[in-house]
Parts: sequence; C-alpha cells; structure tokens
Amino acid sequence: MRHDIHLEGFNVRLRPVRVEDAAFITWLRNQDYVKGRVGDSAQSVRAQEAWLKTYFEREGDYYFIVETLRGISLGTHGIYDVAGSSAEKGRHIIRPEIVAGLPNGILLVDYAFENMGLTEIRSNCVSTNIPLHSLHRKSGFKRVGVKQAAQMIDGQPVDLVQYLLTAEDWNKVRDSLLPLATLAGVQVLDWEKTQLGRTQPWEEIHQPTAV
Repeated sequence: MRHDIHLEGFNVRLRPVRVEDAAFITWLRNQDYVKGRVGDSAQSVRAQEAWLKTYFEREGDYYFIVETLRGISLGTHGIYDVAGSSAEKGRHIIRPEIVAGLPNGILLVDYAFENMGLTEIRSNCVSTNIPLHSLHRKSGFKRVGVKQAAQMIDGQPVDLVQYLLTAEDWNKVRDSLLPLATLAGVQVLDWEKTQLGRTQPWEEIHQPTAV
C-alpha cells in the first residue's frame, strides 16, 4: 500500500518502501543468515520489483525500509493484514552487522498502538528464526500457538510459531527497553560513520546496465 509514514528515533528511520529498493531487498533476503528464517525470497531484482508493484495496490499493508539518518539501508519491517484493531507484524530483517532490530521495532510498535488504533499485534515467526523469537519475548510478545508445517522454505515445510502482543503488555515492558535501544542507536551512528562514501554491497552487485 502506498503510504507516507516516516518514523525516526534512536538514530534510525523507517520510511515507505520504493520500487528502487528492490535491489537492496533482494540482496538482503538472499543473505545466508536470512535463508531458512523467512519465507522464500525473490530470486531477482525484477521479481522483487514485480512484487512491490502488487504490494502498492494492497490495502492495509505498510512496508518500510529501515535506514540510518543519512539514508544507508539497514533492513525492512512491516505491519500488514490490518483487520479492525488487530494486525500482523513481520518482514523484519536487519543487516547482521547492525544491532538495530530493537530500535526500529519500538518505533513501529509505538506507532501501531498510538496512531493506528490497534489493540493487538500478531506475529508468525518461522520456528528456525531463533533471534526473532528472543526479540519477541524481550518485547512482550506471548507465544499463543504453533501452525504445523504452515510454510514452505526451500521446498521444505516449516512450523510457524504464533505470537501476540497487546497494548497492555507493551506498556508493561516498553520503558525497560529504552536504555538498550538508546545504546543500539549509538552503535548505529558509529557504524554509519564508517560507511560514508562507500559503495554498499547490493549497489556493487546490481549496477545498472549501460545503454
């Protein structure tokens, strides 16, 4: 869905995804540390561009690029399948050299509860995605079930662990997360300084073809 939501804090920003982000998303989702932890990835930039074009027409779907304040892409995140006061959170992938999962998670969950009128957020987490399970528990999500063999990854069925976060539970843990998020934001800022002027990996791989 096309939206104009921009969220900023802890030295990171969430902005609406654009078609030109397809190269970054394709590179990110095909990293070794991501494979087996999320659904099957687009195999080409063109395929990802095609998926994004269908996404723009889908209501109740908010997809974001996570980036530094100077615009270096760090990852993706999203809120989708909005139904009344409930929605699902997912597509949360962050580059492994960056500790930015918690900062952008706080920004997105705060927005969902405070501005979208949600009272609960659901999440279906691939059983093999151990880091995300840990982040969910730290963020107040409660495990509520398991969908057996609910998703295919690399041709193999995997379980999806179901989590639920209510606005009430979020309010209980949010303040305790802020010091960790602030520290992570300092680390993001320090890392960003090392990247200024550098070509990013997906830019090296997906250089435009000369005409």
